[in-house]
Amino acid sequence: MAFDSFLVKLNMVTSLHRVSHTTRVPGGGSCVGVVATVVVGIAGWVADLGAGAGVLGAVEAEWIMYQDPRLPAPAVEVQFPAGLTALWSQALESPERELRRRAAESIVRARALGMAGLDVTTPALLDALRTAEDERLVRLTAAQALAALDAQPAAPALCEKLDGQDLDLAEVVEPALARWKYAPMADVWRTRLNGAVGLHRLHVLAIRGLTALGDVASLPRLRELAVDHRTPMNVRWEAALALGLLQTEGLEETARTLSGDKSPSALNDRLVATAMLRSHRGESVQTLLAELAGDPTPVVRALALEHLYGIDPELILPLIDQTIACPDVNVRRWGAAALFARPSPQRVDLLAHMLNDADPPLRRSVCANLLAIARSEALQAPVVEAGRRELAADTWRGQEQAILLLVTLDDKTIADRLLGLLAAERIEVHTTAAWGLSRLAVPSTLPRILEVFTVETDRQLADERIAPGMHIQLSHLAQALGQMKYAPAEEQLRKYVPKDWRFAQETRAAAIWALGHLHAGTPDDDLANQLVARLNDVQGMMPELALVRRLAAVSLGRMHAQSSLEDLRRMATLEGSQSAVGIACAWAIHEITGEPMPSVRPLIQWESEWFLQPFKNPPAQ
Repeated sequence: MAFDSFLVKLNMVTSLHRVSHTTRVPGGGSCVGVVATVVVGIAGWVADLGAGAGVLGAVEAEWIMYQDPRLPAPAVEVQFPAGLTALWSQALESPERELRRRAAESIVRARALGMAGLDVTTPALLDALRTAEDERLVRLTAAQALAALDAQPAAPALCEKLDGQDLDLAEVVEPALARWKYAPMADVWRTRLNGAVGLHRLHVLAIRGLTALGDVASLPRLRELAVDHRTPMNVRWEAALALGLLQTEGLEETARTLSGDKSPSALNDRLVATAMLRSHRGESVQTLLAELAGDPTPVVRALALEHLYGIDPELILPLIDQTIACPDVNVRRWGAAALFARPSPQRVDLLAHMLNDADPPLRRSVCANLLAIARSEALQAPVVEAGRRELAADTWRGQEQAILLLVTLDDKTIADRLLGLLAAERIEVHTTAAWGLSRLAVPSTLPRILEVFTVETDRQLADERIAPGMHIQLSHLAQALGQMKYAPAEEQLRKYVPKDWRFAQETRAAAIWALGHLHAGTPDDDLANQLVARLNDVQGMMPELALVRRLAAVSLGRMHAQSSLEDLRRMATLEGSQSAVGIACAWAIHEITGEPMPSVRPLIQWESEWFLQPFKNPPAQ
């Protein structure tokens, strides 16, 4: 992995994980922060491997009524008031200290928001950087802005301001200089590296900078720091990472010595050993990594597995049972990645069991990957059979993911099982089962779907308490009834058209969408009048919900309700071509008349809350 990518991952993820124990570092201090960094970094490394590691996103349970029709949505364009950069440049030249500081802060924020043309402020930022010695905050914010702008010509000026004492400034400037591979910093970083470890972070910055420069002359000192128990652990760790990136051979024996003690007190040594082998290859390295992949500490196991995967995923398979059974998700991820990298009918069962994994991102990724490998003719049948076994089991996590998998593979044989799961206690299962029934569209399920829909509708009308998430289930069931044009459902679906706050908006919208399908191409005057009333209900204390109005317009268009054209045109004009309701009205007009839909103008997001900006209101959209 490239140094910059690794560094970004290391810095971004440290606050997202907590470690339940503290390991004392010989000589004082602890490595809790280091262990947290390493553990969380594993997740980033898996993501970085992308398709090569077999890691995909979750399978989405998309709602049919949002796909049929798939209406265009306005793009969002971020815009800024004109004249900001000129004002900020003026403020940077002001004698007022706070004005300069806030101008620099605004430039950093504007850069993060994607504002273009900020480079023109670079000269003023450079002047602010050279400000008087007693204006430290101005210099610091100016440096932050120059780094954010990626202003590489400012490197000499930034370098000049470093004094080896201001850690805050170093934390801003030195990562930018390392990113730019600014060679004149090499001597500064080497001098610091070879000296005594004072401020730990300054030593870490020097190591990262020299690694970015590919400075192999630093290897002997890096090795000294990595193996010395008197060195603070965060510095040892950085030195080991640098060794692992810069040296491709010769550290096997050192790593073996460090990894020999498996006790908790020697955890730091084993972490260092795994890190320094990152670029090493060969049979002896693989043997050592396989030993470390069985380490009693999950973080060491995960690091060793990551390295084995990088050499060849096949190397993890002899360890697969203990890997996917590990309580630590970072270890299990590498087991799943190896199985997906080398899939076979025999390994599909192991993967399918991971649909029930306790970690939500992992089980969702397993589902997506099983779907991907099912595209292979040799693997589709084993995937389907394994998915059915998980669906038949009594684990709610496995049931939910198995439904997503099998429905996406259009396995209609599971329809009866889905009907049974409508009564499941877990929201995740009974709502996903309803979604599956709507997607599979098996006609034989319609009587039972209508029966459940009727019972739950009557409960709501009787003001009885319904199960959590039932409104989502009913929404999917209504979509199933509409998609399959099940005429006996009309009486129940019509109960949702009037504005009745006992019904959730998603269920009302789905029922209205379904009625449009029941009457597609054959308008019903009474229903059309009710839908027009929903569309026009925009006055009073409690106007109709936008989602209901949007689906009412869609159903009017699908029915070809000529009588609604005047209302649709008026509401399309009133709502505009950027609102969901206005776009639905335009689509309905197109369906009824054949008139082309107007183009959807982008939605302008004005970023106008600045401490200093021109005194003008943003233009009307």
